[in-house]
Amino acid sequence: ISDAGTLKRIDASLVGGGKVLQVVTATHSTTVTQTASSYATSGLSAAITPASTSNKVLVLTSSVVHTFGDGQDSSGRRAIVGLFRGTVSDTKLQEHYSGMNVASATTSTFPESWNTVAFSHLDSPSTTSAQTYTVGISGNGACDIAAQPDSDMSTITLLEIAG
Repeated sequence: ISDAGTLKRIDASLVGGGKVLQVVTATHSTTVTQTASSYATSGLSAAITPASTSNKVLVLTSSVVHTFGDGQDSSGRRAIVGLFRGTVSDTKLQEHYSGMNVASATTSTFPESWNTVAFSHLDSPSTTSAQTYTVGISGNGACDIAAQPDSDMSTITLLEIAG
């Protein structure tokens, strides 16, 4: 910011960072359903190998999900979508509840919703080993979840950013 309060751009090449070094994109359109209250892979994942330990990985995802219930529940219908470095058993980077949270015990018979859940995460893996990023889904109590319902397409993009 200059003295006059206006924004100025700085050329990243002058400071040695910020350049996009590589881009990896993957898609997945096979329906995956999870009814248990534990994470399972949605089938959406991609891997990237950073060139330097100081580089970062920008992870961008867009996942289509369908949440649905199996009866009446006053707590509503919310399932969980998570972003992981590695598998769904490894490091959780972000988590998002998806579905409806306003159902009542008298009106919640088989409520369902369709949503698009997006993650944007700048990760610092601090390694030059291949890194896999995975989107996971988890049921939550009486709520189940399906990723890529009706063969809708979900996407993940990994960008290596110079450190």
